[in-house]
Amino acid sequence: MGFELSVVAVLFFISALVVGSYSYSMLNTSNEIVSDASGDQYQMQNSKLKTNLEVESAVAGNYSDTYNLTVTLSNTGSETIRFDELNVLVDGNLESYVYNDVAATWTPAETRNMTVPYLSGTGVHRVKVVTRNGVSAYSSYIV
Repeated sequence: MGFELSVVAVLFFISALVVGSYSYSMLNTSNEIVSDASGDQYQMQNSKLKTNLEVESAVAGNYSDTYNLTVTLSNTGSETIRFDELNVLVDGNLESYVYNDVAATWTPAETRNMTVPYLSGTGVHRVKVVTRNGVSAYSSYIV
């Protein structure tokens, strides 16, 4: 009986080692994922704090069923923005836009113009420009 008890104890011990090593590797992998995500979150928050933009003007072109909206924007933050990664909302609707500048990077203290074509409707409207990291600026204009 002593030998059988020793064999069972050794089997339990080996099983505990296998389960323990498996658990350690899983916990270590989870910890690495959480650590990487924490670093990414810090970088995103830091980028968001450094990003700022202002709508200097929003001017509607001549109205004839549709009009083009010209928006003048200033990068007042210290983060370089990708001009081609902006979202433009007019009265809450996502609209496409065009820009005349060759470079898609928009450096701090630089002013750029964008045109939102083929808009319709008269009265007071609201335009909102949102960067890739969620920083936004808005203005109102009258047609």
